[in-house]
Amino acid sequence: MKIGIIGSGAIGLYYGARLQRIGQEVHFLARTDFESIRKNGIQIRAGDGDFTLNPVNVHKSSETIGVCDLVIVAMKATSNHAVESLTRPLVGEATTLLTFQNGLSNDRFLTGLFPGHRVLNGLCFICLNRVDPGVVDCFILGSISIGEFKAKASLFTQQLKDIFNEAGMNCSVYDDLQLAQWKKLVWNVPFNGLTIAGGGITTQDILEDSGLSQLVLDLMNEIREGAAALGMSISSDFPQEQIEKTRGMGPYKPSSVIDFLQKKPVEVEAIWGEPLRQAQAAGVQLPKLEMLYHLLRITCSGDRLARA
Repeated sequence: MKIGIIGSGAIGLYYGARLQRIGQEVHFLARTDFESIRKNGIQIRAGDGDFTLNPVNVHKSSETIGVCDLVIVAMKATSNHAVESLTRPLVGEATTLLTFQNGLSNDRFLTGLFPGHRVLNGLCFICLNRVDPGVVDCFILGSISIGEFKAKASLFTQQLKDIFNEAGMNCSVYDDLQLAQWKKLVWNVPFNGLTIAGGGITTQDILEDSGLSQLVLDLMNEIREGAAALGMSISSDFPQEQIEKTRGMGPYKPSSVIDFLQKKPVEVEAIWGEPLRQAQAAGVQLPKLEMLYHLLRITCSGDRLARA
């Protein structure tokens, strides 16, 4: 396939590089890091082996990429206002779109932009950071789950899963993608949120503090309540399983707190605001999530970051 990557941060670089390594034709839109990636390629440092790709099909403009079979949107949801203009030149009659963005409703957003096209959502359960232009450190290989927006998985999606697994991406297919999205929020809501609220602390700092670790569990259970109100069941054991996995990450800083520390926009509405609104619309109050959302909304505001 010809694959276009919109958003060459940690997620876009990592998964795009793995796909290129198995022979897929991958094109990266990298407006900020274009010169560095053009010169030095992409370097991936991961638990299953480090590798470098050079040369790389890297572009400053979507116009030079052209129509693709698959477009992977790996931009932050805070940049959704630019998705249509950046993606439109890559989309032909048979193009499939796949979002690798955090939070809820990004697949619905893409469907609205490109009606009539197959839209997939991908959930990335992984620990990685872009540490330099074109350089990604992956701490835990993790997995991804993909599924189609309001449709059961087609033959194309099953074939895409096989390609992703060949690339070492540990991919599975969900028919109920909404449930998978809420399960990811069980981790994202507390750990991304509290590392920011703590001023840049790590997941290890949180779990070593008895009060914060209890707050993690409380927030996780509120997400379970929100999901249940929408007709989805998340096991009562799931939060503790996620906590134990997080202990093995060491002093990890999630992507949201890195954005915050670098004074970049944080996906407050997609990760915290949208699940809160959906739960409230279903008649459930989630007081700890509501408090965290309003705190982050102020803490991560553009005006506040500009003054810092």
